Amino acid sequence: MNVQIIDNQSVWDSFVENSPDRSLFHNWDFLKIIEKHSGFKLLPYGIFSKNEDRLLSIFPLFMYKKFGIKLLFSQPPGSGIPYLGFLINPEYYSFKQRQKESYLNLIVDSIEKEIEIISPDYINFSFVPNIKDVRPFKWNGFTIDVEYTYLIDLSSPVDEIWSSFDRNCRREIRTAEKYNLSVRNTKDAGTFYSIMEERYRQQGLRFPFFSREYLKDILAAFPENLEMFFICDNEKIVDLVLTYEYNSRLVFWKGGVNLNKQIHSLEFFTWECIRQAKSKGLKILEIQGANTNRLCFFKSKFNPAVETNFSVTKKDFVGKISEYFYLNYLKRL
Repeated sequence: MNVQIIDNQSVWDSFVENSPDRSLFHNWDFLKIIEKHSGFKLLPYGIFSKNEDRLLSIFPLFMYKKFGIKLLFSQPPGSGIPYLGFLINPEYYSFKQRQKESYLNLIVDSIEKEIEIISPDYINFSFVPNIKDVRPFKWNGFTIDVEYTYLIDLSSPVDEIWSSFDRNCRREIRTAEKYNLSVRNTKDAGTFYSIMEERYRQQGLRFPFFSREYLKDILAAFPENLEMFFICDNEKIVDLVLTYEYNSRLVFWKGGVNLNKQIHSLEFFTWECIRQAKSKGLKILEIQGANTNRLCFFKSKFNPAVETNFSVTKKDFVGKISEYFYLNYLKRL
């Protein structure tokens, strides 16, 4: 196999659009916006067949180098995205298991050679949920971690989805409907960012978006995919949610702050989104945040299924120090 940096957006985006595992974040414009706001250098790798006539995989990486320390991510901290990693040519899924394993081993071995040239102190890649076989990374010395998200299957009849909710959840939605609630589509990134930043600050954390400008740029670049909502009681904002729609999936990405504890605004909004998503013919509603125990009690009452994805990490002594410094200082206020 031959590994090259791809500098042709049409080649890159064409591969993304043909991948069944694609995420919104794999799109060229999204990657370039991350590069613009993160300070990381985008390395859009393509893994080609030996004679270079077929693109077998793409693997977007981000590198940061300062004070002699090198960090390599598939999604930089501050981007707010849950997963990225490599995508595989759809032909992979037509192979028998032995062929799949050989194919995957070659891809990982090829990118590992590039990583060895970069020689980073810290590496972290998180993969899309459909990438389940990460054994080649384990065999190359990476530590494997499992991450979680929640899914609601929208193919079921709407009455069945409603009946599957926890009884208290149904009662809370009915209670919220008694208020004068409205769901407003908004482009007010400044207000959204300020409210989210304050909510994270109350927890002693930094809001995991690079800046207001980053939020504005991705909203402007993907108006057909990203939507920002304010849930209002009369004119007062009581909750807010940033969603994205892609690949037949509606995702609750950021938000859910509940500024008025007497109103079950997010329950109300979730139910409204389910009905709207079904009318659009979407297949899945994803509610992110299933990695955090204290959030699961709320989100599980919608009776979602649990979906997993994998992340891999490798670090030397300097990388361990960098990770400790980030988790205990940079990530926190």
